[in-house]
Amino acid sequence: MITHIRVKNFKSWKDSGQVDLAPLTGFFGTNSSGKSSLLQMLLLLKQTVGSDQILFLGDETSLVNLGSFDEVIHRHNSEVTLGLEFGCKLQEPLTIMTLQEHDRYIGSYDLVPLDIDSFTFDTAISGSKVDRTLEHFSYTVGPEAIQRIAYRKWHLYYGDIKKAPIGIKNCYMTSEGLSDEFLGPLSAVFEELFAGVYYLGPTRVHPQRYYYWEKTHPKEVDLWGNKAVDALLSARVQQLTTAYNGKSVPIEERISKWLQKMELAHSFRLIPIGDLDDNNYEIRIRKTPSSAEVTLADLGHGVGDLFPLLVHCCYVPEGSTLILEQPGIHLHPMAQADLADLFLEVIRERNLQILVESHSEHLLTRLQRRIAEKEIDQNDVALYFCRNIDGESTKERLEVTESGDIKNWPDNFFGDVMGDMFAMTDKQAEHLNDQDPEG
Repeated sequence: MITHIRVKNFKSWKDSGQVDLAPLTGFFGTNSSGKSSLLQMLLLLKQTVGSDQILFLGDETSLVNLGSFDEVIHRHNSEVTLGLEFGCKLQEPLTIMTLQEHDRYIGSYDLVPLDIDSFTFDTAISGSKVDRTLEHFSYTVGPEAIQRIAYRKWHLYYGDIKKAPIGIKNCYMTSEGLSDEFLGPLSAVFEELFAGVYYLGPTRVHPQRYYYWEKTHPKEVDLWGNKAVDALLSARVQQLTTAYNGKSVPIEERISKWLQKMELAHSFRLIPIGDLDDNNYEIRIRKTPSSAEVTLADLGHGVGDLFPLLVHCCYVPEGSTLILEQPGIHLHPMAQADLADLFLEVIRERNLQILVESHSEHLLTRLQRRIAEKEIDQNDVALYFCRNIDGESTKERLEVTESGDIKNWPDNFFGDVMGDMFAMTDKQAEHLNDQDPEG
């Protein structure tokens, strides 16, 4: 699980400070407040892991396209340093061998096992268009940050950031006194961690009337949800299941139950068209018990947007981290609230970590209710409100009590509801007075 992140001079953030993450972390705030940028930092690292470039800022096919290095820097100020940091807790402790001085007088060392259950990685880059410098990249390992390794300093010329040894494939370098046996396992864990980070963006692919399956077995539904049907058919063939109440259940069955719970559909079927060898399929939805079946393309955006999310939550490997942007953007209020229950289910049943950016007060209110009902401990939830003042983002962690109350509720969190109510009440009183002949 990713335990914290921190960015310095990254887009609208001068310094985010340590942003502690929980099994369920929610980022709220106004538009362009910087909440998406915090999640983009993780996407930047993930796409760098999967690239042969050093720091892959992205292109039109990547998870996130951050443009040029200068565009990423806070206020485009080339005099400042870009800093990226994250911490993680390993699902299983890692034992690696390191050197410990045995006799300082003769310079002898012993190989000593070091048990690691968590580590922090951070890197910093500074410079100008002509001369950029990788100030450092480092690991801090152990529960109390007991050892710091892999420190180097490099210069880059003429803005050739792609040559900088700061990326995943080039940062695991042996410093003096450290062996490859020490750094190698950490690099493997780093890459494995980000291989388990999955992203579903705010814009989903429009549902199709028919789907052709090329018998592929995707790792995820992709950021648009394009591969949701492929994933579902792959799960059917491989007999993959999800978990509910501690039992294994077919993914399609669980998706159908969630559509029913959200009152979006009575039944859901993914069925072949024509011969099985043709590999053509369609999704059939029955809205109510008495209504006719229609295809997913015949329904509104709500079900079409929700379908990839449901597949996503049930299909990714257990222990994964899901990054979700505006998951309920086309859902009605009750269904938005039910998303909180969906997230709690997959956190509990599948050990997923959910990082979500949202504007939904209904999702938040349901989450507060579940905390009060002890469905989830308030310490397993981290909620942040982000603001952007004069081009600089700030965050405030919301203090949630065990009864679900938020002690430091920001002003106008979801608009000026009370102001609107008072204004409406005043106008209603004026109307009543106008209608009273004796008024």
